[in-house]
Amino acid sequence: MAEFIEKDYKSVLNVKKYIDSWFWNKYSINPYNGCLFGCIYCNSRSDKYHMPEDFENNIAIKHDIATNLNQRLNKARTLLPDVVAMSGVTDPYQGAEKKYENTRQCLEVLQKYGYPVHIITKSGLVLRDLDLLQAIAEKNWCTVSITITSTDNAKARFLEKRSPTPEKRFKVIEEIKSKAPEIQTGVLAIPIVPCITDAQEELEGLYQRTRESNADYLLFAAGMTMHDTQALYFLSHLAHTFPDLIPQYESLFGFEYNDKQYKGSMSPVSSYMKEKSQLMLNLNKKYDLPYRIKRFIPKDYRNVNYQIAEMLLNEAYDAQLVGKEYQSLHWAGQNIQNLDMSIVQLHQFGQLETIDNLENDILRKVEGILMQITQ
Repeated sequence: MAEFIEKDYKSVLNVKKYIDSWFWNKYSINPYNGCLFGCIYCNSRSDKYHMPEDFENNIAIKHDIATNLNQRLNKARTLLPDVVAMSGVTDPYQGAEKKYENTRQCLEVLQKYGYPVHIITKSGLVLRDLDLLQAIAEKNWCTVSITITSTDNAKARFLEKRSPTPEKRFKVIEEIKSKAPEIQTGVLAIPIVPCITDAQEELEGLYQRTRESNADYLLFAAGMTMHDTQALYFLSHLAHTFPDLIPQYESLFGFEYNDKQYKGSMSPVSSYMKEKSQLMLNLNKKYDLPYRIKRFIPKDYRNVNYQIAEMLLNEAYDAQLVGKEYQSLHWAGQNIQNLDMSIVQLHQFGQLETIDNLENDILRKVEGILMQITQ
């Protein structure tokens, strides 16, 4: 039986030093701590997130969240409107939302201050807030990502035991695109669970159904991260239901199974990652589905900065998928979007070289982009 505990928090808005280049958010809000959906692979079970010990049954409700957020944004002197992800470590539309409406309250405040929003959920309850989400999309930018890891009901029930069925989630996408097409909406195939949801035939079915749903994109992560308590929780379920898969996980993640301690790698071996990434890229192309989300582009001095950063970060992502060097491109993009003035002005002053990681081929690439954008 789930227990809801209301708690006071000093701040509910998390500010990132660097924008998340997958989901494009500068900020994040977790309306709740803990999650009723109880997905066994959830990275939020890791020690670093300091979630409740009984992650899926002890749900912390952030008390008076609208007042807290309103005060934070009203007093903000250095914050500029940018993408707020809801959520990072818990589903914003889990069952607790039906009673407490923390997510809706946050959306009302974010709309008031003109902040774009990225919703990440498995729940059909997001449809309740289409009025707010559409208003945010029309004024700025709004994206709704629906996590779907498999089209197989039995596998989904094992991995995401209290979540809606995959088909119900696809129906959510269809309804959003039908009623509010201004909202960018797509599928997060995150994670692709090794040996369970990673077969080509199954992935092909996921892409086909995503295409049918009129989704705008399918963003994927080849493989699954494994950390401390999160890894132990997942492996305990794997050992109970699919014990024959434990040796394959030992090989992929480099460990010997011990139900008391996890000493393996965070990610599968690189050969697996490259193989699955290439498979997904081929499927994205076959089904004409973008594998990147179009980012929010502000209209202030950051406008060109963000356009160029998006190009560099997308190129870095492509390089990383196939095992090529990507760090220089990635950090050039991050440093450009963190500038406190327009890169156009720096170019005019002949000071592009002052931007960290902007040199040689990357510098010439950016100069070429600037020529195209500013002509």
